[in-house]
Amino acid sequence: MFVTKIESRRVRFEAGSTVADEAVCRTPGRRKVILHVDMDAFFASVELKERPWLEGKPVVVGGDPEKRRGVVTAASYAARQYGISAGMPLVNAKRLCPHAIFLLGSYDGKYEYVSSRLREIFCRFTPAVEPYSIDEAFLDITGCERLFGPPMELAAKLKQKIRDELGLPCSVGIAPNKLLAKLASSLNKPDGLTIISQESAGEILGPLDVEKLCGIGDKTARCLSNLGIHTLGQLASYPLEVLKSRFGKTGEWLHLAARGIDCTPVFSHFVAEKSMSHERTLEHDVSDPVEIHSVLLALSSMVARRLRERAVAGLTINVKIRFSDFVTITRSQTIPQFTDSEHEIVKVAARLVLGMGPGIRRIRLLGVGVSRLAEQTQSWQTCLPIAPFFDKRRQVYPVIDRIRDRFGESAIGWAGACGWL
Repeated sequence: MFVTKIESRRVRFEAGSTVADEAVCRTPGRRKVILHVDMDAFFASVELKERPWLEGKPVVVGGDPEKRRGVVTAASYAARQYGISAGMPLVNAKRLCPHAIFLLGSYDGKYEYVSSRLREIFCRFTPAVEPYSIDEAFLDITGCERLFGPPMELAAKLKQKIRDELGLPCSVGIAPNKLLAKLASSLNKPDGLTIISQESAGEILGPLDVEKLCGIGDKTARCLSNLGIHTLGQLASYPLEVLKSRFGKTGEWLHLAARGIDCTPVFSHFVAEKSMSHERTLEHDVSDPVEIHSVLLALSSMVARRLRERAVAGLTINVKIRFSDFVTITRSQTIPQFTDSEHEIVKVAARLVLGMGPGIRRIRLLGVGVSRLAEQTQSWQTCLPIAPFFDKRRQVYPVIDRIRDRFGESAIGWAGACGWL
């Protein structure tokens, strides 16, 4: 494990902050200690845990580029040495490292299960946990020293707990705010533990490229480069008024962020999902209505299971279609009654896709989603036990869900969708 001591303290991060935030962040009694936990090559690490004999080898999760189209979901650190990164087309990854081991990855909820176990571990140390993605989270550990010791000791205990219970490595950043904590976790990957204080932030940030800071993407970096700004030190010393005239309110945020100032709190409350969806890049282009319906049923089934798991239902069915020429379109339809049934979802989805008329162009990718969600206890209308409101299949859904929870998504499915689960 790499441990870098750059001291400890606390503060925040959000594009659009104002200069007044600097004074607020420095107000006595307002300082915090924030952890950012980032799992190392998460999807690849989960797969390697089940295949320990592949440890140290270049492993790419995403599928076989000779049999499956798509992009790299994750790459082990051994594979990254060849320039392979997430989001890269599989064929390019194969070209960079012909001897890499390509794994399909999991569609059975395995990664989501591990993510839920991670959050359970986080909550043992503090109730203030903000998931940032499936494999990373912010933790506000202010005041937890009495229970777990100083921040460095707490972070080491957290890393060891994750290693003992899940067998997975992670990197942890400790800082006075979310912005610096996320930066700290990225400085010594994999298996790193780094602390940045507000006092040392300028020294650490100064020589770094502007892209290293979360919130500055390629487009903003190009704009800054046109102004002669390449490092965070140059950005921090650049006149605020010029940044504001060029970037508007974001210019104020850039001015503060480059100096390590951020007052965004850790949002530990649950944020309800506005929609749920699944999509699949197909192994071969399809135009046969039977095959299309089969894929839509498989995707609808996955979406419906997530809806039932969260005890919500939706009113609007959405589909995404990408043709063989990479032209992508979306369509949606609102139904009269909330649903969490895959058969109701696929009925509408198939109508949206197959209703485009005869001679359907060959399809490369299909996606199905449900939006305008509502909790079961709020906006649902109780189904009446008379046709057409009563669906006998509703008695089967919970049984299928339990089987999939235990044995994986592909353990059982409706006959028309089994080849695509």
